Amino acid sequence: MNYIFTTIYPKSKKYFDEFIDSLNYQSEKTFKIFIVLNGTSLNPNQKKKIKKNFIIYKTNTTWQKARIEGLKKLLKKNPKNIIFADSDDILHKDRIKFSLNKIQKYDFIVNNCYLFQKTIKKKEIWLKRKEKKIELNQIKYSNFVGCSNTTIRGNAMKKIIDKINVNLIAFDWCIAKLLLIKKFKGIYISKPLTFYRQYGENTSSLINISKKKIKKDIKCKLAHFRYFEKFGINYKKQILELKNKYRIIGNKKFLSDIKKNFKTKNQYWWSLV
Repeated sequence: MNYIFTTIYPKSKKYFDEFIDSLNYQSEKTFKIFIVLNGTSLNPNQKKKIKKNFIIYKTNTTWQKARIEGLKKLLKKNPKNIIFADSDDILHKDRIKFSLNKIQKYDFIVNNCYLFQKTIKKKEIWLKRKEKKIELNQIKYSNFVGCSNTTIRGNAMKKIIDKINVNLIAFDWCIAKLLLIKKFKGIYISKPLTFYRQYGENTSSLINISKKKIKKDIKCKLAHFRYFEKFGINYKKQILELKNKYRIIGNKKFLSDIKKNFKTKNQYWWSLV
């Protein structure tokens, strides 16, 4: 069976109706929903709103641990494919249909997204990339593989689940690199199949820039690079550069230069620094 995998937490619950409606109206019907409730719950009316078969796993921990706990529970059910979806996003009506068709020749696929803030009527295409096989060097320093836009074969997920570092903020980037290190084949498709909401709860914003965001991104990348040096990827130069950037974070020229280079279109996660 194919499963949608999502995590609902207190701050994403206000988008529940929009998210569930986008699942209910999928053109492809052969899937179940696996919901991780992290520090929250669903009332009877919310459960009734879900028109597909669903499984709920309840926990109350960090969002990384919640996802890993949920994934391990789901993998025991031997899912054929896992379609990741953030509970504050909206799925294009053909996302599951297109994803399941495309993944037949690959181990994972990554689709393009629309970026939006308050309403999907004011959306813009995120990446200006052509369809292409995903190579490790494409996501060595920044990332476009996220929990908003990725579908993974269950068997591939089983091979990497125990290697996911629960302490990394860049959870999806970690998964993507592990898949490629293990020689699983992935492809990026340019068709936008996810409406990716941009607001304060994004792990790494694609539309807003601030000193706080820069500091956070540097810390996240440092932790990520240090972990993946264990897999034979040389990040010594990049780690030194990031440490130096963190030291001069208060420098006005440094901040000004970063802001000048900031582009909302075609920017990857963690690409700002």
